Amino acid sequence: MEAYFDNSATTRCSQGAVEIMVRALSEDYGNPSSLHGKGMKGENYIREAGSKIAKTMKVKESELIFTSGGTESNNLAILGGAMANRRSGTHLITTCVEHPAVSAPVKFLEEQGFSVTRLSVDQDGIISLEELKEAITPETILVSIM
Repeated sequence: MEAYFDNSATTRCSQGAVEIMVRALSEDYGNPSSLHGKGMKGENYIREAGSKIAKTMKVKESELIFTSGGTESNNLAILGGAMANRRSGTHLITTCVEHPAVSAPVKFLEEQGFSVTRLSVDQDGIISLEELKEAITPETILVSIM
């Protein structure tokens, strides 16, 4: 019997997702930015996915950004969020046990002049909410805790 415990990295696709991917990779493989027929089919996949995700999350489709994975998403959220809000403050809060996809952009921001508070965690990886409350200042613009 196999036990797989890395679902945070990748998870088995549903059969429906596999079928759509096979069709997209073998028949409708056009560049979704192109104006030809195959490209428009590719764009339709993205639009359909965006519509379903937006409806589920109760947001506008224009608020969604598709990325290639978790690291790119974390970089966009952390670096983009911090830089966009720099006028409001330069303090970030994270933990001392973050994945490099979070700790690396936070370290980069620290090198750019942002101040960072790294919260400790207990033996179960849980932060103290009291420590978090105490760490928040008027300069705090981002909290990223796994």
